[in-house]
Amino acid sequence: MTDTIRILIERWKTDASGCYQRGSSLETVVSSIAEQRQIFKGADHAFLWKPKLRIPDIYEHAENQRAFARLLHTCNCCDTEREVLSAIRQLSSLGIKGLGPAAANLLYFIHPTLVMPFNTAIVNGYNALTGSSVKLGRWDHYLAMREGVIALNQRYRDLLSNDLGAIAGLLFDIGMQRYPLPPRQAQAGDVSAWQQELAKVREQAAALAK
Repeated sequence: MTDTIRILIERWKTDASGCYQRGSSLETVVSSIAEQRQIFKGADHAFLWKPKLRIPDIYEHAENQRAFARLLHTCNCCDTEREVLSAIRQLSSLGIKGLGPAAANLLYFIHPTLVMPFNTAIVNGYNALTGSSVKLGRWDHYLAMREGVIALNQRYRDLLSNDLGAIAGLLFDIGMQRYPLPPRQAQAGDVSAWQQELAKVREQAAALAK
């Protein structure tokens, strides 16, 4: 998978056309991901060109395409959490239309212990389990959720794995209502912790923008 991503990066550095078409490098990568476990089913949808909405805006905007390639290149060449998160924040700061946290599914296959998969069911599962209010399509919400997931993973590390795909799979199953949760009311502490995590992510993004 990482070799295929590397080929995609090299092609995008030199070719600004970047169309999502049959046989393209991007189609190969996202199709491979979508063929993995059910948790990744439909992962390619986020990268399909939607002509009426003109999204994701990495096919008609060469600089956006190169920015996305830089994210992949940085993550493919680095090995620290700080570098990975910095690369994500750099991309997020550009506000590329239609290019949200679904891109994390690519990064997961490069850094499975640092980046968690992302889809609607995972978000629903996390919100149901923690009482949070993570929204789709928002990098700041994704990063705040990631912090919460890592905290959960560390708390129950004897039952889970360093690979964040394990806890993402659990959240996916909860989000798909395969594991019913006991009735719960959102506790003030849960909401406060989520708000603090989100505020922290936004502060980091603001510092980067200066």
